[in-house]
Amino acid sequence: MSTAQPRNDAARRARTIFFCLAIVGIPVTVVSWTWYGLAQFEEQSEQSKALDAGTTMAGTGELMGGVPLIFVHIVGLLALGLFGRLGWSTKGIRRGVAAVAIVSLIGILAAELFFGGRLFSYGARNVQP
Repeated sequence: MSTAQPRNDAARRARTIFFCLAIVGIPVTVVSWTWYGLAQFEEQSEQSKALDAGTTMAGTGELMGGVPLIFVHIVGLLALGLFGRLGWSTKGIRRGVAAVAIVSLIGILAAELFFGGRLFSYGARNVQP
């Protein structure tokens, strides 16, 4: 048995984990982007009530939807970057970033379909006092 065999096995396992994580990332980002849109929609729909009560909903959508979305992307970048690095050396980090970008784009497209192309149109700023 050569000394290169364990490295190849470890790299192969890392690549397998990389692809499994990328595939699992698709529904995760679809849910995350949809959750973001729902949080923005909630912010907008509750803004008139908040204004009547002398307060505002501004920032609630970002807090409830944007923060989890950012968290999902950071975890994805760390996990895919790590397993990409283990599987392909330094090229794997770029592959991890590309995979997160592609999976996030899939999530955006799915959420846009869910919201009828208005994913980025919601929020408290769209309600007139």
